[in-house]
This record gives sequence, C-alpha cells and structure tokens, in this order.
Amino acid sequence: MRSVFVSGMTVLGLACVPAMPAAGVAHQGEGAASAWKLTRVNTLPGDDVLNDVTVLGNGSVWAAGHRVVNGQQRGLVQWFDGGSWKVIPNSPPYELNAVTATSNRNVWVFGNGKAARWNGRTWTSTSLGSSFSASDADGTGTKDIWAVAGSAASARHWNGSSWKSFQLPGRASTVDAYKTGDVWAAGTKGNRPAVMRWNGKSWALVPTPALKLPAPDAIASIIDIAVLGPRNVWAVGGVTWEGANDEGDDVTFTRTLLMRWNGNSWIATIGATNAQPYTKVEPDGKGGVWVVQSHWNSTLWHIRGSAWTSTPLPRKAGTDAVLFSIARRPGTAAVWGAGFTVPQGDPDDPSANGTFWRTL
Repeated sequence: MRSVFVSGMTVLGLACVPAMPAAGVAHQGEGAASAWKLTRVNTLPGDDVLNDVTVLGNGSVWAAGHRVVNGQQRGLVQWFDGGSWKVIPNSPPYELNAVTATSNRNVWVFGNGKAARWNGRTWTSTSLGSSFSASDADGTGTKDIWAVAGSAASARHWNGSSWKSFQLPGRASTVDAYKTGDVWAAGTKGNRPAVMRWNGKSWALVPTPALKLPAPDAIASIIDIAVLGPRNVWAVGGVTWEGANDEGDDVTFTRTLLMRWNGNSWIATIGATNAQPYTKVEPDGKGGVWVVQSHWNSTLWHIRGSAWTSTPLPRKAGTDAVLFSIARRPGTAAVWGAGFTVPQGDPDDPSANGTFWRTL
C-alpha cells in the first residue's frame, strides 16, 4: 500500500480536513490579515535555508541555517543591525539548527554535535558530543546558555567557561530561559507531553494532565514552549498516530495540541479533527501569543484572551513558503520569522531562498 500523510493541507493529491482552533476558544476568522509582512527574500548565490531566528532588545536580528554553493554545504549566519543585512563571514562548515544571542558579541549557533560562538570578530567552536544534535537554545547572559536536543533526554549548559551536561526527566526539543535559575524545556516522555523546569540546581517534571489520546498508539509531543511569566506558560505541538484511510492506504494522522499553565495547573486541548500540528508559539508583547500552525505555507494564529484570529503566511505569487522559527524583540510587539521560499510546482531543481517575515 502507498503511504500518504494526512494533514491540514492537500498533500500527494489527498484533500484533508482544514485546521481548526482549539475547542472552547472563540474563533473570529481572519481578522489579523494585515498583521504580518514579507520583509526579505535572500538573493545569495546557490540555495539557502534559515532554520532559526533570535532578536535582541536593540533590534538586532540573528538567523542561522545553511547554504549550498557549487554542491558544497556550510553554515549560514545572517545579521540585521537595524539598518542593513550582513552575512557573517567564516560561518561553521556544517548546517546550523539553532541560534541564541544575549548581545551582538555573544551569539551562539548549534549544529550536529557542535556549538560555535561569535564574539563580534571571530568564531570559536566547541564539541557538545557526537550524539547531541541541538534542536533549540536560549540563554540569559554570557554565563548562562542552554541547549536541548529532541533526540536526547539531556541538556547542555554553558557557564561562561565550559559546557556541562545535565540529565533531563524527558526528551526536550525546545527550551525557554525565562530568567537565570528559571528555565523551561518541553518535549515528550513515553507517548505523553513532557514539561521540565530548572530551578537553579536541578531539572524536574512539571506535572501535565492525563490526556485522552485519539488512538492507543498515539504520541502527544510538545514542539515549542513560551514562558510569559511564572503563571503564564504556553506549550504547543501535536498528536500523531498510524492508521488507514477509507481506501486502505497507510496514513499518519495528526492533530493539534495546545497547553497553558496558570501557575497551578494546565489547561490542555487536543484538536477534534485531523490537522497539521502547531509548531511555534511566541509572546505578542501585549499579553497574547502568536501560534504557528504547520511549517509549510503556515497559518499564523493570534490569541488574545479567548479570541483567535488567523492570517496566512505572506508569500510572493508563484512561491511556497516554509516558516521554521519566530522570535519577539524584547520589550516590544515586533515579532520576526525566518525560513525559506521555493518556486511552486515542485520543479526538478528548486532554488531555496532564505526568507524573513515580521509583524507590522
């Protein structure tokens, strides 16, 4: 039997159920249609993809990914200084999955088993262990950087002089450093979502509710977490399981997962219909959050109180867009996004161009 993927879009000719907001939340349609704009599409030689983005309080934007020129792949780091874009020279010679920065002279990027620091002039590379491929990173200062890997129940911490390994009570694919001594990470433990918290001395699980999963083999996982405050934490992801459609084809079913912590307990909702998972969540700077649904031609949900509004990811005519990461400028409502765009129609040799978006 052929394998197909059930999602919130048409894939491989299979028309699927459109995405729906979480149950119990008012849906107000596409009221945020003008809230995002396409800011930049790279015109670098060869192909380039941006996997992660971070924004500093001074307005600097840092993004990391990879580029391929003449068949040779190496890391790509781009910097927006508030006025112009620059490609940082001599980037590490491997794909970069994550970036975090506490200043323009303390920028960390992460690839397979490695981390590299930009001090404003040069790169310094460090090994994190060949089995540790960082999926996310965050930090509060030059002596407090955390990295997690979705495939490992461990984290790495930079204390200003070296990287130390810490065992986690679950597998973490995302991390949010709210402040020194209060760091949150999330992912899975078994087939259930896992949220973990660092108290300055050790990591511990934050109890999550017993979810009623839609199938015995379903796996619920958190893809991203955003800490707005000790009593306001958002976690998003999806639920997946294997099955067969009406034609007998093997399929992977997916539904959305959204969880919110109020300081005492979680409110958790699994979508009622098949849809692409939520992939990113970020504070909007006004008490609400932005939630990205699907990397591919994403839907951007804006949640404030009980109201949801949505907008499609802006893209040029004749292109498809992939949004991998969003990040807010601290102290403002400005949120940036990074990913790439490709020509529509799946050409034989598509050219990927790193792409940036931001809120208006």
